[in-house]
Amino acid sequence: MKTFISNIILGLCFLNAILVFAQSEKIDQNNLSSTNLYNTLKETKSGNWKDVFTDFMQASLKDLTGENKSLQFKANLFALKSKADNSLLIDYNYAREKFSRNFQIEVGLDLDNDYKFKGFNYGFDWAIVNKRDSTVASLTKTETGELFDAISSEIMLAFNKYRNDSNPSDEEIIQLKQKIDKILEEERYVPKDQLPKEIENLVSQNYGQLSSKFAHSFQAEIARIKRQPLLTVGFNSNFQKDSKFFDEYNVQMVYLQGIKSDRGSLEIDFRNKFRAKDSITTSVLKRKEFSSQLGLNISLMKVKDRSIIELKPGFEYTKIFSGLAENEKDNIFTANADLRIRILNNLWLPLILKYDMENNNLFGFLNVSFNFDAIKDE
Repeated sequence: MKTFISNIILGLCFLNAILVFAQSEKIDQNNLSSTNLYNTLKETKSGNWKDVFTDFMQASLKDLTGENKSLQFKANLFALKSKADNSLLIDYNYAREKFSRNFQIEVGLDLDNDYKFKGFNYGFDWAIVNKRDSTVASLTKTETGELFDAISSEIMLAFNKYRNDSNPSDEEIIQLKQKIDKILEEERYVPKDQLPKEIENLVSQNYGQLSSKFAHSFQAEIARIKRQPLLTVGFNSNFQKDSKFFDEYNVQMVYLQGIKSDRGSLEIDFRNKFRAKDSITTSVLKRKEFSSQLGLNISLMKVKDRSIIELKPGFEYTKIFSGLAENEKDNIFTANADLRIRILNNLWLPLILKYDMENNNLFGFLNVSFNFDAIKDE
């Protein structure tokens, strides 16, 4: 017990050191617009979040260095439906597809050490609570939206003053109106010195203060959405030679909750899983176990607002109800660490480490995941 407590204290000290060096999050102000809200959220999503619930589609290789290798593919149900019916991509229809946007299907192949096929796996995840549904997020009816309405009024007053006092030609008026319409349509942040030169000096003195408040409020809205809870429940099973359906299956729950912090992106990750493994053959143990893990995902490095390196330290408890192997205990405590490195824009390299604190055993699992671009970019 003393060893366990000392390991907990050491882990907490290590976590505090990580938080000190974690980078704070800043959004590129050139991308602050209502129309770019979804893209901004998508680009700044954590790799941990994308592994739990994909925007569109994800392909991954799991446990590359272990004995239970697998090739998995998961897709948002809406992504599959939209391939068959393009009309679903229209904003009105898209907003109505709440269930399919929050339901993902998983299929995959199980491989042996020589990467030869030995079975397949299948499953699903359902986001029963998804306050992070950024695809339908809007600045409407928010403080940010109200600030932009005030900015719009300032811009239109300056435009009318220019048209009435400067005697511009019809062509000049049309060209300026096109520039202003684009700004208003996108609800885009435009500092005073980047306004069209015709109205730059015609806006009131309040414009600079309003635009600064808008930029600050927009970034706060982005951070608020990313901190919202995400709760998924899922089922996964596999089918191999000489076995039947549901011989082995997992039922899991994942809960993500962001934390407000000046030290960077922090996210609580709480997971519970029940795993059962039965067989029609008597040589295989009938095993049932429950595991629960709690971690904190931390973005250690960012480039252009995108997370590049993430670390998720945590602890896991496993209770084995039946099917104990020889010399195996029914209660297992492990200290875990998930390290994710972004190799390319959509390519992540997750490394999962588990340390058995009682038996001093270290286990490692190397994965590769690729996230396909979401439908909004097509």
